Amino acid sequence: MDQILKQYPKELKFVYKQYPLPMHQNAMNASRAALAAGKQGKFWEMHDTIFGHQGALALDNLKQYAQEIALNVDQFEKDMASPEVQKQIDEETKLAGEAQVTGTPTLFLNGRRVMNRSADGLKQMIDEALKPK
Repeated sequence: MDQILKQYPKELKFVYKQYPLPMHQNAMNASRAALAAGKQGKFWEMHDTIFGHQGALALDNLKQYAQEIALNVDQFEKDMASPEVQKQIDEETKLAGEAQVTGTPTLFLNGRRVMNRSADGLKQMIDEALKPK
């Protein structure tokens, strides 16, 4: 995605939604951690850290990552447990269900599911969408 976003800096708006997979025992806490970090302006730092440590996502690990990216850990813990964060996850999970998302990552471009998620496939779909009608 970084490569594609650099190629289309003004044409694309990238929106990331939470969809913690139910079969993944740490997915919900990982989603909460990313959103809680976002409340301190560090969503992407936490997101990237989580994806870099997919085998170590227990709650203690998430707190350690919060400390490593210089979050206020007390506030991070409060935000992770907040109804507001859970509400956002619930709403985004509902949207995923309505869009028939069954796994991650799932990409959409202008409401159409991206089937070829390679850089070339995505670029082709974007170029097609950008053509004058």
